[in-house]
Amino acid sequence: MKTRISAMICLLCVLGYPLSASAEDELPTISSGTIEPYMSFMAGVSIPFSQDATFLDGTQPRVIEDVDYSMKQSIGGNGGIWFPTRDKLMGFDLGGEIEGYIWYPDVDCCRENFNGQTINGAFEGTTTEIQGIYIGANLMIRRPMGISEAYPNGRWHPYVGIGGGAHQLAMRPGGARGATGASPLADQRHTAPAFQAKGGLKVFLFKYVAAFAEAKYTHAFHDGLTTDRYGLSNPIFSDPETGLIVNPYESTIRTIHVHAGLSIHFDIKP
Repeated sequence: MKTRISAMICLLCVLGYPLSASAEDELPTISSGTIEPYMSFMAGVSIPFSQDATFLDGTQPRVIEDVDYSMKQSIGGNGGIWFPTRDKLMGFDLGGEIEGYIWYPDVDCCRENFNGQTINGAFEGTTTEIQGIYIGANLMIRRPMGISEAYPNGRWHPYVGIGGGAHQLAMRPGGARGATGASPLADQRHTAPAFQAKGGLKVFLFKYVAAFAEAKYTHAFHDGLTTDRYGLSNPIFSDPETGLIVNPYESTIRTIHVHAGLSIHFDIKP
């Protein structure tokens, strides 16, 4: 009797294995042939490196070393699409995205000869208020991990990307004294091309919702930035004829952005 039962179990195992393997191969994973658009929302901090600022005094450059841009809050979002290339690229998926974010790398008072000067033992100057905006496109590659029926395209995956875009700094050189009706923050802008590299990790919480954390590095050279170098701008809304005083300078701006957020994924059958 035991021999017959054992034989029947072995027979069921032999017959059931191909069915099980076939069912596993047909799991509805996005990577098995589904295009995967997504959109994300994120927040975090931006950490600028200290940089040199080069002013032109007549025809001679004057360098102010190690201008300390502030670490401030940052928010943004992106949208992109992943393609089902995992089976053809040793387990990796390829994708592309467009993203943008905003941050505020102010230069706090009091930086001598950058946003003020010392007169009779007292510093005369203000904070240089700055708003940074980046909008660009990235080429992406990721490695889906933990693929299962519950988590299409992997329960989690690391990813990296590289790209470029427009890097804009809007500056209020006089700080509070520069905030006049004739010279709002938006009037002092400079846009330059920028390079970006990024890497992160995304974990699916539900079938189409994932959480992620990532770090980005941006690099841009600006030759049209401004500041109230000697703190000579007038108080707010007073003396509109002389008003805001700006001193142009150039600088290479390098920043690390650390973001976390949520993304929503979709699947489109080919």
